[in-house]
Amino acid sequence: MSSRTSCAVQELDPALEPLLIQQIINIGGQPSIRLGDSTIPYNDAFRLYITTKLRNPHYAPELQVKVTLLNFTTTPAGLEDQMLGIAVAKEMPETEAKRTELLVQNARMSAQLKAIEDQILKMLSEAKGDILDDEALINTLAASKKTSAEIQERVKESELVEREIDDSRRAYTAVAVRASILYFCIADLAIIDPMYQYSLQWFVSLFLNAIQRAPASADVPQRLINLNAYFTRSLYENVCRSLFEAHKTLFSFLLTVRIMQGETTEVDSLEWRHLVAGGSAVSSSGAAQLFNPAPEWLPVNSWNEVTALSGQLPAFKGFAEDFALPENLTIFRAYFDSVRPHKADLPAKWQILLSPMQQLLVLRCLRPDKMVEAIQEFVTARMGREFIESPTFDIHYPYQASDARTPLIFILSRGADPAQDVFAFASKMGFRDKLVSISLGQGQGQLAQRHMEEAMRTGGWVLLQNCHLAVSWLPALEKLCEDIKPEEVSPAFRLWLTSAPTDKFPVSILQNGIKITTEPPKGLRANLLRSYTGYTDQFLSASKKPAEFKKLLYALSFFHAVLLDRRKFGALGWNIPYEFTGRLLPLYVYTLQIRLLTCIRFHAS
Repeated sequence: MSSRTSCAVQELDPALEPLLIQQIINIGGQPSIRLGDSTIPYNDAFRLYITTKLRNPHYAPELQVKVTLLNFTTTPAGLEDQMLGIAVAKEMPETEAKRTELLVQNARMSAQLKAIEDQILKMLSEAKGDILDDEALINTLAASKKTSAEIQERVKESELVEREIDDSRRAYTAVAVRASILYFCIADLAIIDPMYQYSLQWFVSLFLNAIQRAPASADVPQRLINLNAYFTRSLYENVCRSLFEAHKTLFSFLLTVRIMQGETTEVDSLEWRHLVAGGSAVSSSGAAQLFNPAPEWLPVNSWNEVTALSGQLPAFKGFAEDFALPENLTIFRAYFDSVRPHKADLPAKWQILLSPMQQLLVLRCLRPDKMVEAIQEFVTARMGREFIESPTFDIHYPYQASDARTPLIFILSRGADPAQDVFAFASKMGFRDKLVSISLGQGQGQLAQRHMEEAMRTGGWVLLQNCHLAVSWLPALEKLCEDIKPEEVSPAFRLWLTSAPTDKFPVSILQNGIKITTEPPKGLRANLLRSYTGYTDQFLSASKKPAEFKKLLYALSFFHAVLLDRRKFGALGWNIPYEFTGRLLPLYVYTLQIRLLTCIRFHAS
């Protein structure tokens, strides 16, 4: 049963109120309760369990006193143990099976010991007269002592074997730790956008896929390196497909820092907090009393940040005083005026003392406008360049990862129209005639439901566009998705959804679905890659002048990439504001083909 949101407070259906406050009445000697317009018999053995998929629900105090709240949220330690079991079960199935068998055996022996103790206590309590004369009791005690000694011996042996098994399992702890870190990293993305929801079930399936596909090695340490590298990259690619361009660098940085926090001691918690939230200019340190040493070029806010840095973080003690030294002011002025300050050197002392993460703090004080570039350089140095280059959009990959129970959700952005991609892909896969597209709005819910039920039987595809415009019908859509049973639905059935970001979208659909964004990527290289992903060898060679066409197509694609990348400057440089989008490229290419064909005919005549 899901809860609904009202003013950021979750409320339950008012019809449940009699159950929550136990409004039980006696009718003809029969305990009864009134639910809505009906009065039904009540059994004392009845229990009501309510679950929610909301990551951090807030219930009013008057509701909390009526129920017992249980927190089933996964903890880092619990998830680490779970992922360790999964990894060992796949990598060393015999070891994991033996461990499971030992756990069952130990539990059985413990229960047997408890039964013996209970039997002895029962016989002692029922004994009459002198217990030394009770031959049956004495024989039972002797047999119990012998059995107990045998069980305890077996327990000791099994504990020894279990320790050996645990030692071998412990080799895979690094993989479990990395998996736990990565899960809680993506779990926090929902704070950025309500559409960024990922289920543990999806995460585990991705982890299992990584174990199967990671490069094999007989050397266990090398195998662990391969597993961590492959899974981290796989998770990054899958999550990036569902993130907006504005959030991808943030995710890369968060991923890098979380791994450093979990596996090294390079990230100080105070410094990390200061980098994210900034510091106060007021400090107990004498640095706060220093005056701006260079007001002609150093802004007051920057100097306040420097004094806060020096006064609040131990690693920067004395930084403000050194900053004000005449010989250092020249270096800091060059740093401040540099086109690439994140590449410039600090004074020799601080260049040696500060780590790359700490140097980001200095950059944040003096040149916050260059933080994005600096973060990209930091991620590249730590994780590799592939972690700042998001994968190019290809609808085939999410389709391969989906099934009849997994909706494919396009998160809409300005100028994006994924419907054309779905239509083109359906034609390629031979499903164009079986694809039904419905633009949701008032009164379209029942029609969408009928088409979904029909497609489930026949193996068709359904595209429901603009789900954010049918918020009132989304609970019904959630129920339809939850009721899908693999044995009753055609495996060819697919549900495609498009929606703008909204906190009303059902969490269960988001967590179980595959989310996709179709924004133009950032950078010339990424835009060119995306453009050329849509070109096939057959298309490139179809022209009567293939050599000329390929050259002109490259020039056109490059110019188009420049236009898309310039969108970050708005209308600057144009006579009128115009929204260039990736949807225009096919039109440009078609025009190029027509012009080239016209030129060929003209010269031929």
